[in-house]
Amino acid sequence: MKIKVSAGELIAVLMPDGSLQLEWGTAGGKADKSSALLQREIFSSYGSERQNWLLFLGFSDPAVALSSSLDFWRRFSGLFVHHLRMTPDLEELRHLVRVPLAEQELSALLEVIPAMTGGEYISAELLSSLWSELTATFAAAIGDFSGTVADFIHRFSPDSHLLGRIYFHLVENKGADEPFAFLATYSTQPGTEGQSKHLPLKYALQEYRDDNAKLLELLVTVHEVAKESELVARLLESN
Repeated sequence: MKIKVSAGELIAVLMPDGSLQLEWGTAGGKADKSSALLQREIFSSYGSERQNWLLFLGFSDPAVALSSSLDFWRRFSGLFVHHLRMTPDLEELRHLVRVPLAEQELSALLEVIPAMTGGEYISAELLSSLWSELTATFAAAIGDFSGTVADFIHRFSPDSHLLGRIYFHLVENKGADEPFAFLATYSTQPGTEGQSKHLPLKYALQEYRDDNAKLLELLVTVHEVAKESELVARLLESN
């Protein structure tokens, strides 16, 4: 089916059954090129990959102006994307990931609903349901994707970055002269319940002794942080 793209303003309409539809309305003013381009990209995603368009919207640039209705849903799906990117061990969890939505975040969304067609149907239950759909959408998409999660996300947003797999800890050093010790760990493959384990970083040298590419992939985030942190740079330099 060929979908006609208008030169007006793209708006989101919430139907009584809780589904979202995109429609072209009359533009309130002259849209700039960035807005016009983003609207066309969103509508193209809506027409060709209906199940993924809301996820696509969440990755779109929040600085580019959209209609108030579409901007609300970008804020909603953008919050999902933010939590997704900030999920520890996302590369290992992949389709098993569960992205939480805090009660205070839900309340904050309900307080900023703009005037929109179907806005009266928005409720905490509806937003929670759409959040679950976003989780299922990501799980299905990453399940069919052969590359890394980082590669998948870069397809939507080249500037997005994931949390690394290396963690720095300051731990109590019982029975020693120094009261605290510095510990670096890395996350390993998740177990049957989807929870990853953390091991001292030295064990990574054993796990990846025959795979330099994997070892480099693990350590690259530390090198990136070292560019910004003098402390991490010194630790890396001194091994």
